[in-house]
Amino acid sequence: MTHEAKEDTFLEKVIIFLIILVGVVLIFSQFQFAKLSSSIFLNSISFLLIFALIALVAWLFLKKEKHHIGHVVEHPVKAEKIPLSLHEKINFGFIGIIAILIIFNQLQISQVNASMSGTSPLPVSSFVKSVSSPLKLGSGKGGAVIGPQINPDGRTTKLVEWPTISDTPAPINTNNPTQDAITSVVPTGTPSYVLGGSGSEKIQGASFDDPIASQKVWASLLGSRRFGTDNAVQLTPEEEQRWNKLTSVFTCDFCCGGPSRVTTINRCGCAHSYAWQGMAKFFIKYYPEYSDEEILGEMTKWKALWYPKGMIQDYLVFTGQQPATILNHGGAIGIREQFLQQAPNTQQQTHAQVTPLDDLPSMVGGC
Repeated sequence: MTHEAKEDTFLEKVIIFLIILVGVVLIFSQFQFAKLSSSIFLNSISFLLIFALIALVAWLFLKKEKHHIGHVVEHPVKAEKIPLSLHEKINFGFIGIIAILIIFNQLQISQVNASMSGTSPLPVSSFVKSVSSPLKLGSGKGGAVIGPQINPDGRTTKLVEWPTISDTPAPINTNNPTQDAITSVVPTGTPSYVLGGSGSEKIQGASFDDPIASQKVWASLLGSRRFGTDNAVQLTPEEEQRWNKLTSVFTCDFCCGGPSRVTTINRCGCAHSYAWQGMAKFFIKYYPEYSDEEILGEMTKWKALWYPKGMIQDYLVFTGQQPATILNHGGAIGIREQFLQQAPNTQQQTHAQVTPLDDLPSMVGGC
């Protein structure tokens, strides 16, 4: 075998190794993404495409290597350049198609990652980040929280998954549904926007670990006789317009109203309403880059701190562990209809054994 032939053989082996290495990275990335997707069929197709690409490329190089070795033995002096056969051209075409599909799949992962972190990275950096960073719902910056959303009728609500600004731990399963729900729903610690960043000096003392003190801090941003005006956040006319929009759709489900009539925070006089209105001002003023949904999601996260029992019940209903008929808070009729209208298999018919929530407070902080 000539020196050039040995180099070609070594290079082909290196390429095969790199292909397998990249394939392993793609499989790991796809496995992380599968945790975010409920479609078993799409996840299976994605994995099959990755395995097909790895196997096909490896097979082509191995086949070419064997043919090349046989050719060198037969013609030790002069090596002819053999054109690709029709079969090889078709195989390379399939490789190209599968590679495009995988790139598309990775771009989708990057979009999920971007939506969770509240950023909009460039396509190339998104692809690299999606491959190199494992994804897990509720981990890293941002996450998701379950909470009510007002229906178009303006009177009832439905349960949705809101994106959040602060870190939300991934759901866990310890075979204790109530404790798992508490861990997933009730936040702890101090969010990053309190520790530092724009406007952080105005919300010192706010913490998920101190709901009553936090309520007063957030309420002080609104500017009122009840909580004072010294720490109020001043908005521009454009910011005020956005604030009016958010406060007219965020609901105060557990303080007032009834199952057929929910109250929005711009029509509620409870202390929690003041806190949410101040919170909306804070994010609009100092973090305008966050979407309306992310701001409403972060406000929902604090709702779980001030109304733990009701929010945990919502979570158990949304995850199919309790029937929607247990809900009686503001706008709850809409949630009951939401789950009654779904297909029978979308909510568990046999509900998990859940420890009673009687020991949990219905409300934290005064009205």
